[in-house]
Amino acid sequence: VQKEAWRWIAAGEHVLVSAPTGTGKTLSAFFVFLDQMKRQAVAGELKQELQLVYVSPLKSLAADIRENLKKPLEGMQAEGLIDTGIRTGDTPQKDRQRMVRKPPHILIITPESLYLMLTSRTGQKVLATARAVILDELHALIDTKRGAHLMLSLARLDRLCRRPLQRIGLSATIEPLELAAEYLAPEKARIAAPVMEKKVRLEVRSPFVDATQGRRKDPVWEEMGKVVYEYCQGSRSVIAFVEGRRYAEKLAYYVNLLGGADFARVHHGSLSKEQRTETELALREGRLRLLCATSSMELGIDVGQIDQVLQVGCPRTVSSTMQRLGRAGHNPGRVSVMHLFARTAAECVSCGMTAQLAREGGVEQLHPPVECLD
Repeated sequence: VQKEAWRWIAAGEHVLVSAPTGTGKTLSAFFVFLDQMKRQAVAGELKQELQLVYVSPLKSLAADIRENLKKPLEGMQAEGLIDTGIRTGDTPQKDRQRMVRKPPHILIITPESLYLMLTSRTGQKVLATARAVILDELHALIDTKRGAHLMLSLARLDRLCRRPLQRIGLSATIEPLELAAEYLAPEKARIAAPVMEKKVRLEVRSPFVDATQGRRKDPVWEEMGKVVYEYCQGSRSVIAFVEGRRYAEKLAYYVNLLGGADFARVHHGSLSKEQRTETELALREGRLRLLCATSSMELGIDVGQIDQVLQVGCPRTVSSTMQRLGRAGHNPGRVSVMHLFARTAAECVSCGMTAQLAREGGVEQLHPPVECLD
């Protein structure tokens, strides 16, 4: 995917990059710009101004990207030469003011914070020198009003910079590619989507074989806690996905009754920035046996080596199943394993259908909102 994307990115064209999770899409988007900035720095031509805007749909993903840029910058001996900055709802006021005085070369930002910067004089001053935009996890935005609002912000950014900025869109699960490319840029966008086979294993299971058993207050989650705890034995790190924050808390509670207080932790949008960061770090370093998560962990946050992914209940979409499956075996050549636990007989059917579609590599078709004048 990097070989295919780099020639077009280097030529200044708009590019849609689509490949399975863990194949290096994000680096394929960044490396050409890092290379260009390093060359400018060596020649003494790198000005202290913004060149690249990276838009992430998640605050935690934005912080994660900044961490992941440290290694390539160290490897290129460009740390200290190329500055990165973050602007999200979590960014302290002093950091925002510092950004105005000393604009970073790379700005990592959420769609909402980009909108806010575009509405202020100081924000416009920082953004006015941008040359390119990377849109990560495009599938998470494209079918929503949030995505439409972001595209309006990008049109305003083009106007502010007095030229169409180069746009690079990234997604692991997006179909049809031609429609996504049209959405990405008004001008023609290239598609870098090489055929890459990813080995997967999905198994549907249910602990509720005997429907007569269990009439306690919370039998489903107590039983799920037991099963999930058993599946964690022999694994270093496991992620269990659920459809809702309350369910994540319940599952972690019942697992911890068996495994001890710190065996399982939760990750969802209601946690504070500090709690999220500490949990992600513990998982990445292999100190956390089980993470009970909502969709907040299915996007491209770097989670390190995950042995297996568990899914309690049926995921809402096939594309989110593919995203979650890709959290395990997060590199090319490794097998991604997911066990889906159905809570009812009906859910066995929907889990089975979803698993089969994921095996076949099918994802939902795009339906971007049209003429949403609101």
